[in-house]
Amino acid sequence: MSGVQLAAVILAAGASRRFGSPKALAVWRGKTFVEHAIALASDVGCGPVVVEGAVPLWAVVGSTAALVHHPGWEAGPLSSLQAGIRAQRGGAFDGLLVLTVDRPHLAPVTLRDLCSAFAREPGAYWQPSVGGRPGHPVIYPRALALRLLELAPEGSARELLAAADVRPLRRTLPCSDAAVLENIDTPEAFGRLIAAEQPP
Repeated sequence: MSGVQLAAVILAAGASRRFGSPKALAVWRGKTFVEHAIALASDVGCGPVVVEGAVPLWAVVGSTAALVHHPGWEAGPLSSLQAGIRAQRGGAFDGLLVLTVDRPHLAPVTLRDLCSAFAREPGAYWQPSVGGRPGHPVIYPRALALRLLELAPEGSARELLAAADVRPLRRTLPCSDAAVLENIDTPEAFGRLIAAEQPP
């Protein structure tokens, strides 16, 4: 990714009502979900900002990432993303990697390939896909990331992505990593993730 600088925002502000306990603090393979997300971002050279809201995360995050408290988290995911963008916009970055905290099983190579794709075409919005279905994480070019700040906090990033001048900038990177489509946001999904680790 020579010559291209990425920043990262990790969304971890929700109340995890479907999960039944704070997702960010759930433990898989000896680390919390938020620690997995920080490690993924760090692996591709990003300085991540973790956006917390319903649950304090400072005791886990510590000095491994910048932490932003978002008191308006109940407005929805876009509002949390906007809080993360505001924390990053003063820095120099070409693209913004957006990670959700509920994909701890994302393969590091998937993220590396996505970042490499962005480096080849840094003016585009990139997301991975499996079988033609787009997933997460995603990378916004700086100009589009800053345009997200113009949307109502209660809205959705899809509003921007559907704009006539943005649609031609959308790119998908085919991969075989099912995690890009699987957010671990229920006890059942977490149970399947744990069960997959057990020997037959």
